[in-house]
Parts: sequence; structure tokens; C-alpha cells
Amino acid sequence: MKKRRLYRYSQTPIDSPVEKNKLEIAKEHLFSKIVLFSKGVINLIFFIIIVAVFVINKGINWLLKLRFMSPVKNKLGKWIDITYTKIMSIIDPEPQHSFNRSYLIELSLSNMKAKKTRTLVTMGGMAIGMAFIVFLVSVGYGLQSMVVSRVARLDELKQADVVPGMSSDLILDDSSLSNFSTIPNVKSAMPIIAVVGRISYQQSVSDMAVYGVTTDYLKNSAIQPTQGKIFEDANAVSMVQSNGQVAGASTTLKTFFVGDKIGPVDFEIEPTSWLRVRESASPTAKIIGYTRKVEGSQSGTEIVGKYYTNPADSSTELSDSDGNKLGKWIKTMVPLWQKGTCDNSSNAACEDGMYSPIINDQGGQGQSDGFIAELSMKITKTSVSTPKVLGLSTDNNSNGSLPIVDIASESAIVQETQNKIVEVSPLAKKVAVVNRSVLQVLNLSEGNAVGKKVTLTFVVVGDLTSDSKDKIESAPTEYTIIGVIPDEGTPMVYVPFLDLRSLGITKYSQIKLIVADPGSLSKVRSTIEARGYGTVSVADTVTQIDNLFSSFRLILAVLGMVALSVAALGMFNTLTVSLLERTREVGLMKAMGMKSSEVKDLFLTESMIMGFFGGVIGLFMGTLAGKLLSLILTAFSLIKGVGTVDISYVPPVFVATVLILSVLVGILTGYFPARRATKISALNALRYE
Repeated sequence: MKKRRLYRYSQTPIDSPVEKNKLEIAKEHLFSKIVLFSKGVINLIFFIIIVAVFVINKGINWLLKLRFMSPVKNKLGKWIDITYTKIMSIIDPEPQHSFNRSYLIELSLSNMKAKKTRTLVTMGGMAIGMAFIVFLVSVGYGLQSMVVSRVARLDELKQADVVPGMSSDLILDDSSLSNFSTIPNVKSAMPIIAVVGRISYQQSVSDMAVYGVTTDYLKNSAIQPTQGKIFEDANAVSMVQSNGQVAGASTTLKTFFVGDKIGPVDFEIEPTSWLRVRESASPTAKIIGYTRKVEGSQSGTEIVGKYYTNPADSSTELSDSDGNKLGKWIKTMVPLWQKGTCDNSSNAACEDGMYSPIINDQGGQGQSDGFIAELSMKITKTSVSTPKVLGLSTDNNSNGSLPIVDIASESAIVQETQNKIVEVSPLAKKVAVVNRSVLQVLNLSEGNAVGKKVTLTFVVVGDLTSDSKDKIESAPTEYTIIGVIPDEGTPMVYVPFLDLRSLGITKYSQIKLIVADPGSLSKVRSTIEARGYGTVSVADTVTQIDNLFSSFRLILAVLGMVALSVAALGMFNTLTVSLLERTREVGLMKAMGMKSSEVKDLFLTESMIMGFFGGVIGLFMGTLAGKLLSLILTAFSLIKGVGTVDISYVPPVFVATVLILSVLVGILTGYFPARRATKISALNALRYE
């Protein structure tokens, strides 16, 4: 039996000269491919530019041949020819021993004219695919534009409504209005007061929402009366004095004295805060200890005390008979700590490095009655339950700008909460703008409403006054309807801001801000929300609509791409068949001296031109189909009395995208036939047939 010989093949080390040469050759080969590909891309871009300039020039020359262009034909035509020649000399210089590309474009157009039917069918398939995309996407853009225009005006994208914060200290008052006005990019701040109103007309009494607003608010809210006009007032905001009263108006604001009890409250101290506990309700009183948050909420009695510096500025709501500011304090039983350096040798626990419990005689933590200022705490509940006739919600109504007013369903509730009757200022304008819903309640016709006199009674609760116990009701006052607005939603009455302010109202239900431009709205809202207030804007709804329709347009575009793919396959098939028919022609051109690259450019030119014109025709057809659909829907909407409807919109960016896409499709479908044409042998082609 023969023994097998085992051969050991030695491997060449990677760092050997032979292996190094192989790596260098591979790198050079890769680099050459990258350079070649880059040149090809640049060459293709220039080729597309040349075709575009050539087609535009042809189109302009065709327009100049029309009869109505004859007055400017000579001058304009000569200038266009000179400009075209200069541009082509830069982007398409005539090479040596070869054709320039403009000649190849002319030749491809001649070939397309010779086969008109095939060219038209190919461009028609491309046009149908593009038209389907344009139609679907334009409907998506049109629906988005229509919905956004119905939801918000352009001016509303520069507006935001500020609502009170969750904490009782974060109220909306004169100080808040002044602070918001100083925020960068805020052009104006307009207060809104929302109350419940009882309107009486011809022995008919109804409850409805009443809003005290300024003329600027009505104008910026685009409230356009169908009958009459809106009321005009002076700059009501600037007339508000720093003490919470209105210039020229007599009010019956309540005065307070140190030691007055406001009422029982429940409160929660902020987790990281340590509050001073004093012997009396004064910032100069003796400190008997410190206290902090305990488990659950704490109870106490809210009283009036000496004024202290409150960052939330809530203490300015209270003043004595001389106009001096007073502060809110809470009298309660709290556990006590002492502040100082902790003694590590003692058994007492040391908190935050400086607070240790005060130990009583029984060895437990001491507790004591004391007074703490309403700082760094949250008032969670008022122990005394009182029926309310007015409530404010942070949600918006249909127009997205006014707070919702909850109206008591029974007049007995209104009577139960009355505290005092206040006369509307004799300087009040006593005019009102109402919506159509109010007229329906009063059984008034829109044409006869202007000039009618109604009796209004305003009911104000503690949420809008300096004292949470105050329930103010105005004496019945005669108001004149001067305008009717086309709103058929919730019955609403607009009265001048100063009319309601004269009742002793010191807080606002809402503040409308107008910023310089829509781009700065987000920054302004962030600044306000960082202070603890809430903001609402129509811009949020518009953003949600944009996101929804972006997904909708994407789905429509995918459906359109399916149709475009079918059209592209048809175009590819046509160009391939065209190449087979012109095999002998290709061989003849090569035999006459045409280079393979020029043959390739010739076929690419044809596919690009057919793709471009297919895209232009498809763009026109898709836009026309969208407008036709809008016309049909408008006919139905006019019958229903809704008005015109336009659900088709083609943005300029989308037009450019469609044209670029059509050229790219032409290049992709014509590339493989053009590449195949370069490989045809001239000798074999001349033998063909």
C-alpha cells in the first residue's frame, strides 16, 4: 500500500512585499472607481442642466411665435438667443473630434418626432402615473389647508391664552398683566373677565356667559358683527390703577384689619421648604421655631396680618382703610424644629444639616400654636363649602379663546351665594355685543336686535375678588345691544371690560397674549409656563393637524408611487423595444465615428425628455383633476349654503419635486437601454436584418 505524502503549504506573511503590493493595487483600484463614479455623477448633472436649458429655450421660442408676442418678438428674441448662446458655451463647450451635447439633443428630438405615436404613448403612461401622485397629494395639501383655515386664522398663530396656575398664589391680576407685557416679543396683553349674567327681556329671564373684554380683544379675535358694530373704549388696561381700582369708577371694595379671620383652610407645605413659625401675624414677630411638610395636609385658620414680601405677590390683594398692604397668614398647630448647628452627640435627628427637633418635657417633639406666612405652600381645600354659580375651566370653547363659564341651573343657587349688591359704575358704557344664540334665547330677529335694551345682572364669586368669601351681584342694569356676531354656539354676551371691573373685580379669568411673530410663540409660552401658569393656543391644534395630514399625504404618495412604478415599467419596455428596432441605426452611427458614450447620451436624452414632459403633463392633469373635484364639491356646498370649497392645493416645492422626480424616472428607465446600446458591435449591427 502506497504511503501518502503530506505536503505543507506555507502561507505568505501579510507584511511581505507581495501582499503589500496587492493591498496597494486594491486601494488604487477602489480609488479609481470612486473617481470614475464621481465624474459620472458630475457629468450626469451637467447633462441634466444642458437638457433643461435646451428645453426651456425651445419653449420660449415657441411662445415668441404666437401672435400676441409679435410686438416684443424681435428685441426679446435676440436677447434670448444671445443669452442662450453664452450659457451653452459655458456648460456645453464644443469638444474636439466629437459632438456637443446640444446636437445630440436635437438628434434625439428628431428621432422622437419620427416615432410620434410611440413617444406620445410613452409620455402618456408617464403622465398618468405622475397625475395620480399629484392628484392624491394635492388633495392631502388642500384638505390640510382647508381644515387649518377653518380652525385658525393666521393672526391666531401669534396668540396664546394664559390661565391661572394650579397654586392659589398663581393668579391673574394687574401685576401678572404688567409682567407678561414685559416678556420679550410680546406685543400686547389683554385681560378677560368671565362671569355669569342674567339677561331679562320682556319678562323673559335667562342665564348665560358674560365676558368683559376690551376693544383690542374683539379686534384681535376677528369678531366681525353681521349687524351693528363693536364697542369702542379707551385703553382700558392702562386705566387700571395699581391699587386694583378703576380710574373714574366708584367701587365697594372691602377693607381689612389685622387679625380679621378669612376662614378655615387646608394647606400643604412644599417638601423642601422650612417656614418660620412666629408668635403673631407679623414678619417682625418673635420666631418660636421652624416647621416643614408633614404627612398629608394640615389644617388651620387663614387670617389677615402684617404685610410681608411675597414672591407670588398675593398679599397685595389685601389692604386696610388707608390703602396699606396686608398679608395672608395661617394660624395652626405645627411641630417645631430649631435652627442651628446640630450636636452629633445628642440623640436628636438632624435634618438638612441644621434643623433639629425641639424636645418637650415628655421627651417627644414639641408642638405649638403659631403663625406662618402663606409662602412655599399650596392651599388644597377651603373647609367651608359654598355653592358656586361660576366656574372656570382651562379647556377652551369652540373658538379656542374664551374660558368656559358654568352656569347654575337653578336660580335658588344664585340667591344662596349672594353677599352684597353693587351698582355698576355710572361711567360704564352699558353696551353689549351678543351672538346669534342669545337672540334665539330672547326670541329676537337679527335685523331688529341692534338698539334693543335688555336688563343684565352680573354674578361674581370669590375666584375673581380679593376676598374668597365675597359673592358680588350687580344691581339690574339696562344695556343696549349694539352688535350681533355670527356665532350660533353657546349664548355669549360681550360687555366693556371696565363695566365689570367697576364691580370690585381684582382678578382676571384669562389673559390673551399677542406675540410679534408665530416663531416666537413657543418661547413666550415656555417662559410663562416656567412661572407656573398654563397656556393654551390654537397653534397646538394646528400642529396636531399638520402631523395627521403629513401621515395622510405619505400614504397617498405611496399609492401614487405604485401607479408611477407601473408607468416607469411601461416606459422601460418601450425604450428597450426601441433599442431593438434601432440596432442597425446604432451600428451605422458607430461606423460613421460616433463614440459609445455619445450613443449612450443619445438614448439617455430621449428618456429624460420623455420623462420631463410626462411629468409636466401629469402635473397639469393632476392639478386640473383636483380643481375639478373642488368645483363639484363647491356646487353641492353652495346648494347647502356652506360656501365655496377648495380641497386641492399644489405647493411650489411640490411642483419642483414632481419635475425632479420625473427626470430621475426618465434617467433610471433609460439607463439600461442606453448602456446596452454602447455594447452593440457596429459590424454585427450592420449585418442585422
